[in-house]
Amino acid sequence: MSIFENIKKGIPNTITLPVALKKFCEWTEQHGYPISGCFELRADDGETMRYWLGFDDISDRFGLFGAGASGDIYAFWLADDGSQKIVHLGSEGDAIYILADNFVDFLRLLAIGYDEIGFADMNKTAEEWNLEVGNDQNEGINPKFRAWVEQEFKVKVPKKGNEITNFKDREFNDWIERQLQKYS
Repeated sequence: MSIFENIKKGIPNTITLPVALKKFCEWTEQHGYPISGCFELRADDGETMRYWLGFDDISDRFGLFGAGASGDIYAFWLADDGSQKIVHLGSEGDAIYILADNFVDFLRLLAIGYDEIGFADMNKTAEEWNLEVGNDQNEGINPKFRAWVEQEFKVKVPKKGNEITNFKDREFNDWIERQLQKYS
């Protein structure tokens, strides 16, 4: 079974899967890992959000498609207004935020090459961030993936993640907190 079909199997039908996800899965099957940083595509068994939240009442609002090295989760999130965004949920219940408003923007962010997207300083380039945390300057950066994203989707990959992500936006974090208060 393909990576895409595996991921699709674990996504609730409330979530619309973009064509860009299928293309991304196909690229990964051809070129392998690392894609960029520590990110890996990952299918959900349908239980992840229940375990992460402690209840199942809103699991149909999430479509998990990836994970980081420390167990953080990357998912589609269906917001109250019906829009679908790409979110990050930290493994320890922290680092909860919207990464991108759409999947192509998420791919642009991923292609920058941060080792751990959820914890990187998006005001710095991946190279600057790598040096700051003691990594090799180019660790996690995949120029082939970056070129593919730009060519396939006719977009430009920015130098810094803050052109896509605003970690000060608390919309998703606040929504999670309200759900925890409501259902816990």
